Amino acid sequence: MDKFIRQGLPGVLHIRKIITIFYMELSKDFHYDGERHDFWEMVYIDKGEMLCTADKHQFTLKSGEVTFHKPNEYHNLSGDGKNAPNVSILTFECDSVAMKHFEGKILRLSAEEKKLLSMLMTEGLACFRLEDPSNPLLQTLRIQPDAPFGGFQMIRNLLEIFLISLYRHRESFTKKSRQSVHIDGVDVNFEIRELLDILNQNLYGKLTIEDIARQVGKSESTVKTLFARFQPGGIMRYYNNLKIREAKRLIRENRYTLAQIAELLCYDSAQYFSKCFKASTHMTPTEYKRSIVK
Repeated sequence: MDKFIRQGLPGVLHIRKIITIFYMELSKDFHYDGERHDFWEMVYIDKGEMLCTADKHQFTLKSGEVTFHKPNEYHNLSGDGKNAPNVSILTFECDSVAMKHFEGKILRLSAEEKKLLSMLMTEGLACFRLEDPSNPLLQTLRIQPDAPFGGFQMIRNLLEIFLISLYRHRESFTKKSRQSVHIDGVDVNFEIRELLDILNQNLYGKLTIEDIARQVGKSESTVKTLFARFQPGGIMRYYNNLKIREAKRLIRENRYTLAQIAELLCYDSAQYFSKCFKASTHMTPTEYKRSIVK
């Protein structure tokens, strides 16, 4: 009697066919009008940033991030006018239910996933060539006559492993969360909103322009230029005004002394807090406290 138990290996993701696979180095002013098709499209930004549209959502796709367009979803790509991006695009057929996990999401790749994607793209470019390399978005693939042994199976296996790895990890954002929003009467894109989030999350801390630039992965001059499009006067002045707005709320709650509020908001001293408060509101914290309607 056979004492060995043979276990089946059920699959959760099965790639049926590849339609296109290519890598592009684009200009900062690149624009593609958009399309829709009945298969999946994966877009990965290797360097730079791009503006991406998926049906009604327009969002920023940043370096190291990937997004998927589901079948029949209208989508397009544009440069942001500042960064010359490098992008990998792969389109494929997959009917697996697990693909629904990727709908409406942006995912940041880990080092291991970047390595998997690099292997996948290398294998794909060794097996296929574009009919017209100057127009990759509209062209079909042709099989390379000297494609490596097992290359097509490697492409399928690597793509399936890559997708499973993405499914397992949790660092993702919704496309909706990257849309522009309306703040203080101004239409704010994702880049500005990201800066505002950092400022608001650190009201009880202490930030420098260097800290902010490091967190968003940009130079200090770029951060200053970006923020100037939202509000004149500078990002650090805006940060201080947010702190003063919070200080006013704390004063109205009447749970802390003025000295305690200065310490909570990380001002160097109560005197410096009072100076900043008056510069922003044209009254001292004490005067503001007296003015509150009981």
